[in-house]
Amino acid sequence: MNIFSKMDNLLSLTENEKILVSYIKENPEAFVKMTSAEISEASFISNATIYRLCKKMDLAGLSELKILVSASVGDYLKERKTLDFNYPIHPNETQYQITRTMQELYEQTVVSSLNNLDLEQLRQAASLMKKVPSIDLYTSAGNLFFAENFKFQMQEIGRFVNVPIEEYHQRLTAAASDPSHLSIVVSYGGRGTVIPEIVKILKNNRSPILLITSTDAIPFAGAATHHLYMSSNESHYNKISSFSTRLSLLFLLDCLYTSYFKLDYDHNVAMKMDYYKKISRITW
Repeated sequence: MNIFSKMDNLLSLTENEKILVSYIKENPEAFVKMTSAEISEASFISNATIYRLCKKMDLAGLSELKILVSASVGDYLKERKTLDFNYPIHPNETQYQITRTMQELYEQTVVSSLNNLDLEQLRQAASLMKKVPSIDLYTSAGNLFFAENFKFQMQEIGRFVNVPIEEYHQRLTAAASDPSHLSIVVSYGGRGTVIPEIVKILKNNRSPILLITSTDAIPFAGAATHHLYMSSNESHYNKISSFSTRLSLLFLLDCLYTSYFKLDYDHNVAMKMDYYKKISRITW
């Protein structure tokens, strides 16, 4: 996960630690060149605050923090470009302006998704997919198309993913789950009634849960075994369309698929080619 996104997700910060985080985010390029004494003087906090913050981020100290800030600042500044993700286009724009705006929106969405991505969580989730006998994917509305696409990708390499669509079917599938089922749950903001109830059933059945959500606080996040975050630049309702959210979910599911694929790369390539040959040989 990008160090700036990690700072955004920190909980229980003191007021001085919040001041330090704000200073780093507003002055990332200057921060990496400063000594601890200079940082303390510029942000009006103590040396102890710097090292407490490092400890909360599981870092060895200021040097490691500065290295990570330096490595992440390029993507962070790209993501901070001014763009209204909810209303990216306006009625007086030309076709050229519209297409360039959409290009920028897509580029920033991928950058934001990468900034939020915890690579260890992704690795562990892919490994769990390989270990469990069953995979169920729960989502709703427009996200169902991306769930079906993920199901199709996995089926091409001989792995079935169950995607229940109807509400009753989702509840029934959750009720039938157990520790041998990996339950992938996609919910941008954790709203509605169905998904929270499904998560509760899955937790009671001790089914491992991979949660894919926005970076907002999700009421049932504690039930997740693993957690991946979508780009969270869009409003849940007040927007033209879910341009960024859709692309971010597709990106994460593709990352999950390719991470799984590479665990048995040669076998999966052979499986795809074998299926294709069998389909193409059909004659009447």
